[in-house]
Amino acid sequence: MRGILHYRVALSAAVLFLLGNLAWSGCADPPSTEAAASGGDYFGEEPPGLEARIFAGGELTPDPLGEKNSFNLAFSPDGQEMFFSYYKGTEEHPEPAYEIKTFKKRGDRWVGPTTAAFAGEYSDVDITFSPDGHTIFFASDRHNPETADLDIYYATRERGGWSEPIHAGPEVNSMDGEVYPSISENGNLFFRSERPDGFGSADLYRAEWIDGRFTNVRNLGPQVNTEHHESNSVIAADESFILFVTNRPAHEGIYHIYVSFQVGDNVWTPAVGLGPEVNSDAGAGTPTLSPDGHYLFFKKRQGPERGLYWISTEIIQQIRERVLGPSKSPSSS
Repeated sequence: MRGILHYRVALSAAVLFLLGNLAWSGCADPPSTEAAASGGDYFGEEPPGLEARIFAGGELTPDPLGEKNSFNLAFSPDGQEMFFSYYKGTEEHPEPAYEIKTFKKRGDRWVGPTTAAFAGEYSDVDITFSPDGHTIFFASDRHNPETADLDIYYATRERGGWSEPIHAGPEVNSMDGEVYPSISENGNLFFRSERPDGFGSADLYRAEWIDGRFTNVRNLGPQVNTEHHESNSVIAADESFILFVTNRPAHEGIYHIYVSFQVGDNVWTPAVGLGPEVNSDAGAGTPTLSPDGHYLFFKKRQGPERGLYWISTEIIQQIRERVLGPSKSPSSS
C-alpha cells in the first residue's frame, strides 16, 4: 500500500485565517464565491512555544452558538490540505453525528471549509494522514456485515482526489467499535477498541501491515492501558512515543492527555500526563501532531476554555528526559 512509508517534513507556519462555507469537492477550482484565507501553513498562526495557544480562534467552522465543535486536526505532509472532524448532530437530526471537513490550499490561500468528498452520508470522524501523505485513515459507521458500530477505513490518494474508502479488515475492526486510527512510518496502525480482551472498557491496540493487510493485532499492555478508558491515541511517526486520552481517577474522571515512550517492540514506559500546559479542569482530548512533529494540536473539552489549541512538542521532549534520562534514546532497547 502506498501511504504507509516515508516521512516528509511540512513547511513552517505563516499568515491569516478566515472561516466560511464552500460548495466544492475533488480537485476542481473553487467558484468565485469561495471563502479563503491568505497565507502559508497553519493558517498564518504564530507558532506556539511551551505555553498552549488557541488555534484559529478555537473553531474551524462558522459557529453562531459558540459551541466550538471542531476537533481532530490533520495537516497533510505537503502542506496543501487540512482535514478535521466536526460534531454536527442536533436534537432534531442526531445522525449522522460527525462529519469530516477540509480546507485546501490554492496558491497563497486556504479555501474552505467544505465536506470531504467521501463524507457526509455517514458519521465519519477521527481523520489522520499517513506520514507520506498518500493515505488517509478515519472511523466511520458505514455498514459492514462483519463488524458493528464505528470501524476504521482508509483511502489512498489518486489523480484528482481520494479513492473510495477501504475497510481496514476484520482483524482491526470487530463487533465492539474501533476509532481514532494513527499510522507510523513502518505501517503499524494504532487504534482504540472496546473488544473484550482488554484491561478496561476501551484499550489501545497495534496492528501490523503484512502482505497487503492489517494483522497481528496486539494490546499495548498495562503501562498504557488500565481499567479506565483509553482512547484518542496518536503515534509518533518513528513510534518513539504515543499520546492518548484517559479519564483516570487522579483527575476526578476528567479526560487528560498522557504520553508513553516505546523502549522495545511494544514495550512502553508507564504513561504520564502532559502537565498543566495541556491538561486542566477543562479537560483535554483529540491530540494530533503536525507532520514535522513540532506541534501538538488538541482540544480543551469544556467550559469557557473550550476550543482548539496547539503547543510545541518540546514539552514531550522534556518529559522524555525526565522519564528516560537525557542520554537515553526512547527507540533503543
